[in-house]
Amino acid sequence: MSEQQELVRPPESVRSNPILDADDWTAMRERARKDPGAFHGEIAKRELHWYHPDARTWATVTDDEWRGFDGTCDPVTLERPATADPWETAFDDSDPPLYRWFVGGQTNACFNEVDRHVLAGHGEEVAFRFEGDRWDQSRNDGRGGPVVSEAITRRELLYEVVVRARVLRNLGLETGDRVALNMPNVMEQIYYTEACKRLGVVYTPVFGGFSDKTLSDRIAELDAEVLITADGGYRNAEVVPYKERYGDPALDDYLPVETITDVVADALGSLGVPDDRAARIESAVEETLAGEITADRADAMRGVGRALEASDVSPDRATEIRTGVAQALVDADHVVDDVVVVEHTGQEIQLYDRDRWAYELEAQASEQVLAAAREAGFEVTSEDDLFGLDDRAFARALWASSEPVPVDAEYPLFVIFTSGSTGKPKGVVHVHGGYTWSPIRAGSPASRTR
Repeated sequence: MSEQQELVRPPESVRSNPILDADDWTAMRERARKDPGAFHGEIAKRELHWYHPDARTWATVTDDEWRGFDGTCDPVTLERPATADPWETAFDDSDPPLYRWFVGGQTNACFNEVDRHVLAGHGEEVAFRFEGDRWDQSRNDGRGGPVVSEAITRRELLYEVVVRARVLRNLGLETGDRVALNMPNVMEQIYYTEACKRLGVVYTPVFGGFSDKTLSDRIAELDAEVLITADGGYRNAEVVPYKERYGDPALDDYLPVETITDVVADALGSLGVPDDRAARIESAVEETLAGEITADRADAMRGVGRALEASDVSPDRATEIRTGVAQALVDADHVVDDVVVVEHTGQEIQLYDRDRWAYELEAQASEQVLAAAREAGFEVTSEDDLFGLDDRAFARALWASSEPVPVDAEYPLFVIFTSGSTGKPKGVVHVHGGYTWSPIRAGSPASRTR
């Protein structure tokens, strides 16, 4: 046997597909149909890592034991009582179609997608092979190839995610806060979404081809404190200015309808408008904006104008009311506090007080990650020192800055909105346990949950 043949020989122990024929498939499908909780639960226990709060351990679960990693990233095995599952109820169908999975269990999507692979010693494996949108026809002897192409290992992925988690923490985000992302096809999109998962920050991804109004609607509906975007992206060999075409007008040209109605009511009170007349104006504004999530200020003013035209207010007083309400609306802000801008195309853009260059935030966060590792006892002064550690020590050093946060299996992970082509967009909530296990793909009732 040649050396090449020896290299490609399969391992002695392999995991094979237990479904060998149609009868096996039918039998498995029937078990899933009769008892979804037992069927999917048995697989989820051994395939996903669950958090044991008393032992501070992330582990998979078998009939006999919990096996995984403790808070110091060391391997640990815990004896499991025969009746102890990582959750209270595997599948709760008591309130259809609002099914719930792994109720009472704790997990974290980022740990399952990122950390555990490094802890298991697979840090040098490639996690992502990324190719950018731009194409260079001169590459590969004229066959063409992407301008940007890179392989990201599992260790690199963990590091980049932890740095972004530190960025989000520095912006004041905590578990339960919300983030919107409007980005081109760049790896930073993965890094920031995984960072959100790590912290239990709920996010919504907004397709880069949607309008500024659509972006504004989704930001408002989620009540996002932070928008993550880019200076631009590439589409059909053209540069698309993301922040200036979508992000800025989404935040500057539109306000959430709830904000508008509150501002109008407060302005009318400050102007001394009698209650009955103020109520008519507020009602006209609400009717004008009915069905909208966000609206521009001019739409609100049309409602104010119609109400005033139908009243017996003098022209001078009507002008005073219009001016006062208009000024109050101009002074009102959208829900976003900070905009993180990833530099991708290098084009010049206008920055506002709310804008933060991602590379500056990440440079600061990188220094904080290294400092936290040093405080934890690691002699690291650079990224090279950090990457010189073995996989488990590498993860332990990064956990000194940002451990994955255990959350309830039913805790919101992200919200994806329907297109709105047939009605008001609806937010579809995905959760840490059910989405990570993704029983939807297995054809279980979860496909009808949310």
